[in-house]
Formats: sequence, structure tokens, C-alpha cells
Amino acid sequence: MAEFRISSDDDGIDLRRMATALAESQGWAREDVSVWDNRRGEVIVTVDDSLLRKPEVDPLHRPRHTPHAVHDACERLRREDPSLRGVDFAFLKAECARFFSAGWTLADVEHALGHRPDGREWEKGERYQGGRWFSHRLSAWKTPDGDIRPSLSQEEAQLRVIGKAGLPMDIGLPQDTELSQRPVASPAVARSAADDARRLIRQNTRTTTDSLAHQDRTSAHIRRPDRP
Repeated sequence: MAEFRISSDDDGIDLRRMATALAESQGWAREDVSVWDNRRGEVIVTVDDSLLRKPEVDPLHRPRHTPHAVHDACERLRREDPSLRGVDFAFLKAECARFFSAGWTLADVEHALGHRPDGREWEKGERYQGGRWFSHRLSAWKTPDGDIRPSLSQEEAQLRVIGKAGLPMDIGLPQDTELSQRPVASPAVARSAADDARRLIRQNTRTTTDSLAHQDRTSAHIRRPDRP
């Protein structure tokens, strides 16, 4: 547990608000830190050690945006996937870079090379190797216009947002089959529902220091009628 204290000789400074602002500036949720006053007029903030240690990102699931990171990912991909033997590395790198730019991770690309968008596995064997087979598998994860479709992890993240917002998990799915047998919502439906979920989350999000300041400014101008 880490602790820091805030004190001031100026009685006009709201130390609790300052402490909350400092916590939020570090990306800590207000409910994850403790802010309290002591008898000496100080505000004490305690932070759990887990918030101070950034977890190591799994190399399979971290973003790949820099040329060096993309190069390393493609080298690992070709080294671990026998079906990519014989594929020109420059071609492989150029194709994968488009998917990484769309927010895909290395795990997403590996999944796409092993599975169709509907979840079925691609065929394996000596007949299914080389550049044409590599392109064919990735093309299945593109729209007819050539845009990159959402990856497996992106769709899962969208559905988690929907669940946290309280939207029905079967939103946009066919109604003529049992819920347990219904397919996953299409990427377009998932994206639309996720956008709705984000709007709902923003409407019900915790109070921030900015909104508190706004409340203070507006409350100063509110005139309530005198009660008898």
C-alpha cells in the first residue's frame, strides 16, 4: 500500500478535490483509492500496490503499430506457422501491417490464419501452404470493399461493453432460433450496439472533478425560494 499526503496553508484550497484530481490524472478510478482527512488538516491518499505496478503486456495481445514491432511480429508468425514457409517475407509483412494498423494483435492474426470468420478451422497440410493460401485466408477477414473486419478480440471487447451497459446479449440476432443456438451478432450489429453502450456508460459514469467543478459553478447561481 502506497500513501501520500497533501497539505496547504491556504484555507481556500479544496484538498480533497485536488487529491481526487491527482488520482484521476494517473488513470485510477475514484473507487480504487482512499481519500480521507486527518486531524492535522491534511488529506491522505492511499493507493493499492497493484495500481502502481503496470502489468506486463502479453506479446500476443499488445498493439503492433511501429515498423519494428510489426517486423518482430511477422518474424514470429512465420517462424511458428509451418503454412507460411515459402511466403515472401516482404509480402507477408505488408499484408499483416494492414491488420495491425486496424488494431489487430498477433493473436488475432494467428486466429485468422487458423480459423474462418464463422469459427471453422482452415484446412491444413502440404496443399495448403504458400503465398496464395496465406492471402486467401486473410481475405476472408476483409469486407467486399477490402476493409479489415473486426478481429476476434475486438468483437469480444465490443460484446463485453454491451454486457456492462446492460444491453441484451442477443441484440440484433435472429429471433427464430433458440438463444443457445443463435450465432454471434454480425460485426456491424456489434459495432452499432457497442456505440450505443458507450453512450449509456458515459451517461451513467462516475462523477469526475470536471463535473464537480461545473456543479459548483452552476450551483452558485441557483436561487431557491425561501421556505416559510
